[in-house]
Amino acid sequence: MKAAVWQFGREPAITVEEVALLPLRSRDVVVRVDASNVSISDHLLLAFDPGQLGWPAPQVLGHAAAGTVEGVGDDVRRVKVGDRVIITSTPNCGECYFCLHGRPDQCAAMVFVGPAHAALRDGTLIYPNASVGSFAELAVVPEIQLTSVKTDLPADQLSLLANPVGTGVGAALRTAPIASGRTVAVMGCGPVGLSYIQGARIADAAKIIAIDPLPARRALAMKFGATHTVDPTEEDPVEAVLNLSTDAGGLLQGRGADYVFESAADSLAIQQAWAMTRATGHVTLCSVCLDMTTAQVTFPALPFALAGKTVHSCQYGSLDQRRDLPWLIGLAERGKLDLEAMIDRRYPLSGTLDAMLDASTRSVIGPTLLPFA
Repeated sequence: MKAAVWQFGREPAITVEEVALLPLRSRDVVVRVDASNVSISDHLLLAFDPGQLGWPAPQVLGHAAAGTVEGVGDDVRRVKVGDRVIITSTPNCGECYFCLHGRPDQCAAMVFVGPAHAALRDGTLIYPNASVGSFAELAVVPEIQLTSVKTDLPADQLSLLANPVGTGVGAALRTAPIASGRTVAVMGCGPVGLSYIQGARIADAAKIIAIDPLPARRALAMKFGATHTVDPTEEDPVEAVLNLSTDAGGLLQGRGADYVFESAADSLAIQQAWAMTRATGHVTLCSVCLDMTTAQVTFPALPFALAGKTVHSCQYGSLDQRRDLPWLIGLAERGKLDLEAMIDRRYPLSGTLDAMLDASTRSVIGPTLLPFA
């Protein structure tokens, strides 16, 4: 099969190679990758030496996809050959502490890099990022990272549910469920931010304030349900949100959004998200900062202690994939969730590096890899 292989220190960093799959482990599944989402986090990895991170290499990147089961290990129970599946980097083992306590988004089986699943012609072992490695014609994935789905939605739309849409809509409706009639602010209107906005619209928020420096993304935010936009290069986003909100009064901060969702990939934006949230409000953080190994954030001690704000970290929208992916598909099938408009460019496998670069420069919203195109 063909795979887009990341070989650190080489130029170009990603090349399409012929690789041979290794024998399946008992709980592994071979999936034909019909579509893979490409995210900015995929490109961020190219700046890091996997050895310094303690990761094996070379790797096949890609951690969110949709496809069709082509083969199963001897002890696979959840899926069968021919099933359509969504592949996520977040497993759901159903047995660890987190799964048993209602937090499968933190499943203890989650890994940054899976065991070797293929080899180059010279015998060099290849490792799948997040035990997925979906920038390839075939992915070998543990069954606990697969959800079988029954739908006519196209694979490119389903692949969005495995990453940005699942994260954003999940955050708005699961992590910090928005109450009807409230004020919502969204920092960063990329694919996750636009999904926050769609979730806020579904939840019937009264005001949805979209904050992004790019005019095209602010325009998209309005298309997906925002009621107001803010250009942070033209005005202070914190003051803008405070001015757009009603004043609830009280000793501390009565103005601000009831819910703030951050996906700006910037540590300053995290601090601004806190500052624009009114007392008793909710702050939800999900982005990986561009300086992800060194970024720090600071909150003022007194309001942090007294203002009653709740800070949520958001790993894959707090979703229980086997419960919630069919729910999200239902929203899309009923026209409440727009997946088609989130995909603005599709790439063949040979265009993997182009897709990653376009995601990193924010020139596209939903870059999608179609390995068999």
